[in-house]
Amino acid sequence: MALGVLNNISAIMAQNNLSNTQASLSKTLQQLSSGSRINSGADDAAGLSLANGLQASSTALSQSAANASEGVDFLQVADGALSQVTSLLNRAVTLATEASNGTLNSSQVGAANSEYQKILTEVDTINSNTEYNGIHTFASNAAYGTSGASDALDFGTAAGDTATVTYGNQTLVFENSQGTAGVAGVVATSSGVIASGATGYYLMTGTDNIASVANQINQQFGASVASVQNNQLVLTGGAKFTATSASLTDTIDLTPTTIPNGVTSLTVGNANDQLAPGGAGGTNDLQITATGGTATTITGWAGAGTGGTLAQLAADISTQFANAGVSAVVSGNTMTITGGTLSQQAGTGATLTETDNVNSAANPSVSIFTSDGTISQSYNNSSTDVIGASSSALNLSGTSLTSTALAQSALTEINSAITTVAADRGTIGANINTLTAVENVMNTQSTNTLSAENDVTATDYGQATSDMSKYQILSQTGIAALSQANQSQQLITKLLQ
Repeated sequence: MALGVLNNISAIMAQNNLSNTQASLSKTLQQLSSGSRINSGADDAAGLSLANGLQASSTALSQSAANASEGVDFLQVADGALSQVTSLLNRAVTLATEASNGTLNSSQVGAANSEYQKILTEVDTINSNTEYNGIHTFASNAAYGTSGASDALDFGTAAGDTATVTYGNQTLVFENSQGTAGVAGVVATSSGVIASGATGYYLMTGTDNIASVANQINQQFGASVASVQNNQLVLTGGAKFTATSASLTDTIDLTPTTIPNGVTSLTVGNANDQLAPGGAGGTNDLQITATGGTATTITGWAGAGTGGTLAQLAADISTQFANAGVSAVVSGNTMTITGGTLSQQAGTGATLTETDNVNSAANPSVSIFTSDGTISQSYNNSSTDVIGASSSALNLSGTSLTSTALAQSALTEINSAITTVAADRGTIGANINTLTAVENVMNTQSTNTLSAENDVTATDYGQATSDMSKYQILSQTGIAALSQANQSQQLITKLLQ
């Protein structure tokens, strides 16, 4: 190599090596101080991409576990409320059993019934007011209730009467059977799925029943949001009635099947609904035929076709036909007649109409969302898990302890309600167990994902400290070498002496 002073190659090489050493030392110190092997894309591009994906998965899994935990909390609130309902019903059993004995005087019977009615009120309060984070835990009352699955239904009584159901941004309008096919240019009897944001129409046939109404809702919305439970139309998934110009008209057939000349019991959709005799203008009055007697019109209740509630009908029967040995009691939504039969005078048909106001409240629905984008568990979203704790849902509405017979009937209904609540708590318990399992799985997956991320990104402190020592030594030797390289150029001056 020729001697020269234009470029100190040795010094340049020593300077480059020292610069590389300083960069490596700085990177090692950053790894040691941050705890992460990858602090920028330049450190390991592939590893950074993998680590970011694992970190996102871990975050989603952790939140999924939290979602499941919150779902358990929600269901535990519902379970706790139902435990209180069970306690109240157990007290109701005591009262009904006591009132059934027949040894109480009228004042004591009145006191027992007063406490019983307050129990029913408290049950309804629990059903209405129990909530978690502002979300009601129990299903709202059914949209409509009927006396029987085969009853003929209609919306209102005249052409132009409608009822509207919404689901998301879809709308379905039911028209009274006396209406005309076609509203706003749309054929009312169409059965295709309603497009998003559009409105569909259905013209009632006059023979539709609660099942056909539910099927029409599901068919035109393209989703299973309507179901029939205990002769009640239940809407889930946010579907609900939003507008109606008339109530549901339920035609109850009084034609006897096995009992000649009348029926001995009458079941309605809701004991508080308004009833009216059938026939043109409701003129065909109801009659009672006492055993061995002749058919006699019930006065007052059905005067001029005005009708009334089931309890009012039972009271008029018991009052007007007591001397003939006929009495009527109401338990839940059923009236039972002893000593005679109920029928309708000859006319256009042996029917009774029931008017039920629509319930426009949407059933609360809760779905637990997990990291894979699926619903792991739901509550009040389908007919299999809709839970209601009201006196109506438990078939206790209209029951009383004012007589021995009524108390005994009520006792049967209360025991049935206790069984229903126990089954509901079992459903909730199954959901809690499922969500707990989901939470455990998500926590395990999150832990394993974090472990994988740690393997990719975490600093190996043994290796890093060894590298730090190496680079510190190389820095010192590099500085010494650069100093020597700079001094070696000065040797050329010896040649000039």
